[in-house]
Amino acid sequence: MPGSLFDASLWGSLIAAAVAVVASILFLRTRNFLYDSLALAVTEAGLLLLAAGIVAGAIAGRLALGIWWTWDARLTAGLIGFLLYVPYLMLRNAIEEPSRRATSAAIVSIFAFFDVPLIGVAVNWWLAPRSTSAHGLAPAAWWEVVMVLVLVAALSWARLRLEQARRARDAERRVEQEI
Repeated sequence: MPGSLFDASLWGSLIAAAVAVVASILFLRTRNFLYDSLALAVTEAGLLLLAAGIVAGAIAGRLALGIWWTWDARLTAGLIGFLLYVPYLMLRNAIEEPSRRATSAAIVSIFAFFDVPLIGVAVNWWLAPRSTSAHGLAPAAWWEVVMVLVLVAALSWARLRLEQARRARDAERRVEQEI
């Protein structure tokens, strides 16, 4: 039975995935690499948050039930989501050409997003009845979600700036190689 830190990190990673899929769609429509950078930044922040949430859920299961993995629907759906988004990062490192890399990554991001409704359903649907709001969290836990979203925004902003600087260096390198 994962705790509220797991729930907050799960909600934060779901919102990060939603931002990533919107940025990926915008990249495919406009070919503006800013959207690709944004998709990468929020995907990395969301994956980091999801990994932390899975670890927190496993620790909460250990404390509550004495076992590390409970096969709780939220933990399992979170793990599946994690395993769907990791190839996104692997693909980005495997393709050298920027346009092909961004297009392929956008397609993987859109495909992986199809798991997000399953995770959202798992949070609400498969849980034993408990004192929660209509959205699956205890009312007092919403402040944790807000704090997690602030953390995701800060991590994404920092990663976006790093990615833009990396792209600028890469563009300069490509121009120098052509000369």
